[in-house]
Amino acid sequence: MSRARDVCSDIKYGEADAMIQKKAKARFEGGTVPSLTDDQAANIVTAVKSSFCN
Repeated sequence: MSRARDVCSDIKYGEADAMIQKKAKARFEGGTVPSLTDDQAANIVTAVKSSFCN
């Protein structure tokens, strides 16, 4: 939840899409997800933006 909130904060503060995706990639990688592609990071941002951010 906190990672999704952070993505929403980046969007709210008007960060560039490329930077939002870069930060999302860094936030969601690790543990059981050792690496993400840029497309996967973009999909995460899209999903968070459409379902979590108000």
